[in-house]
Amino acid sequence: MIKVISAAIKHPRNRTLPDFQEYWATRHGPMFARTPHLRGYVQHITLLEAYDGDPRPTHDGASMFYYDDVDVLRSPPPSPKLGEAIKPEDGDIYDWYVASRRYGDPEVITLAENTIADDRQLFDRESGWPTHHKRTHVVAREHVIVDGPTAPSMVKALFIASRMPGLSLTEMSQHWLEVHGPLVSNVPGLRRYVQNHAVAEAYALGRSTHDGWAEMWFDDLPALRTARQSAEWKALQQDVGLFAQPMAVVVAREGVQKPPPSG
Repeated sequence: MIKVISAAIKHPRNRTLPDFQEYWATRHGPMFARTPHLRGYVQHITLLEAYDGDPRPTHDGASMFYYDDVDVLRSPPPSPKLGEAIKPEDGDIYDWYVASRRYGDPEVITLAENTIADDRQLFDRESGWPTHHKRTHVVAREHVIVDGPTAPSMVKALFIASRMPGLSLTEMSQHWLEVHGPLVSNVPGLRRYVQNHAVAEAYALGRSTHDGWAEMWFDDLPALRTARQSAEWKALQQDVGLFAQPMAVVVAREGVQKPPPSG
């Protein structure tokens, strides 16, 4: 099983932030979740109360996708027609996308084409410089470092990182697992901690922007902010020379659109 993360920023003109968040969660997300070869889909939509705090989010959210392997990304199966993928019993998203013929004839347009059209009006895909903060894509396999239980009410901090210049992917992964990981594990209030290391063969797909990401679960936002002030967090920040700065940051709760396979 592989995971893909894609962080996003809302379209600069089309919606207010609350309206963007609602659309992503209730329309775009459930629509894309009908993708047949998608094994799991978890949204992380940035908490409104997190924007003025520490850690400060850099993105308005991130989607996490699960697939069987890199091959399905390299050669995805044909996308079904929109009218085949979304049926009347799917309720609001059928009315919004299919019955309305929002982006075209549902017997002609595919689900993938519908997704691209919807993506374009929802997220910031404009080409104006600088663009680096708009491109966040990593294909990875996860390593569970702290295997604690989670709950939907918990707050997650996502840190999407690139390795420092001069480090190989292998060197970064080894240090991250063997040195940095144990430091993070000591952070007070941390309930679960997962590292996601980029899959080397995925770089040939030409979309990778970063080399991995970390997922850290806390009981709530105050617990995360308290952890950020701890001596243990300051100690891990002294482990310099691993990650380039700045990182992409999302602070959110999980929104499960399609439950990932267990185990």
